[in-house]
Amino acid sequence: MTDTQNIKPARGTPGKYVAFGLVLFTALVGSLFIYLGPKATEKTPGILHVGIRYANEHMIEFTQYPKTGPGALIEFIAEDGSIPHRVERLAMGRNLVPISHLSNGPYTLRLSSEDYQSVELIMIAEGRMLNPPKDANFADGTHADYNMVGVRFIPLLGNER
Repeated sequence: MTDTQNIKPARGTPGKYVAFGLVLFTALVGSLFIYLGPKATEKTPGILHVGIRYANEHMIEFTQYPKTGPGALIEFIAEDGSIPHRVERLAMGRNLVPISHLSNGPYTLRLSSEDYQSVELIMIAEGRMLNPPKDANFADGTHADYNMVGVRFIPLLGNER
């Protein structure tokens, strides 16, 4: 007998049943996402992504701060001048800030950090979204978009401290 005659076909589930099962499973999971998706997002709080960088973070004088930087503060200032929400100790890099409890309307976002120039942005809260006005112009090193703010802090000069 030769080796080709001794080979027996593999036993198990034929491939068509495996493929059909995968398609059925994908359809089931997809339909659950479609059905439950809106209900899940209704209960998920809005999150603002805040990116913090420093213009001098690669210089020797920046070593006086910890690895996460000097820390920053974001304040949400309402039209009447009140501050309904503020978050302290924002680290260098990306930070997630909850915004679900803000009421609808325009806000001025003030981002500040010790020894650096403060930055102010106008944003509009709508539900769990925070968007810049359509005609908004931002300073160099500053960017804002749907639920996202990015700031590059510039150091204060010696006489501004």
